[in-house]
Amino acid sequence: MNTLPDGTSELIERLDEQPPLVPDELTQYILGKSGQGSSDPRVTRLISLAGQRFISAVVNETLQLCKTRETASKRQLKQGGYVEKRVLMTEDLSKALKEYGVHLRRPQFYLDDDSRVETSAPK
Repeated sequence: MNTLPDGTSELIERLDEQPPLVPDELTQYILGKSGQGSSDPRVTRLISLAGQRFISAVVNETLQLCKTRETASKRQLKQGGYVEKRVLMTEDLSKALKEYGVHLRRPQFYLDDDSRVETSAPK
């Protein structure tokens, strides 16, 4: 007997009510590139929702890491009259993604390369 977990049938029925953050067209494109195409729009929408959940979890984790990083220097900044604005750094995102098994590497053009720096000495 094939039984669905509680709420699954309701979820499937409600898939069309609200469009996900990840557009269906993008999901279909990525599925096609990976050889996993689907003709059922409900499958595509379900995968889009899973992608949205992943993005939400990563952004939330990145924000928590950002808050932790900023807490250490917060007192010093407030004494200097700094108005608080959060800036999510690539390092925060990299740490958050590592927890989900995704490792970021910087492209070569971000690496320090002294040969690209031109110095012009006055003559």
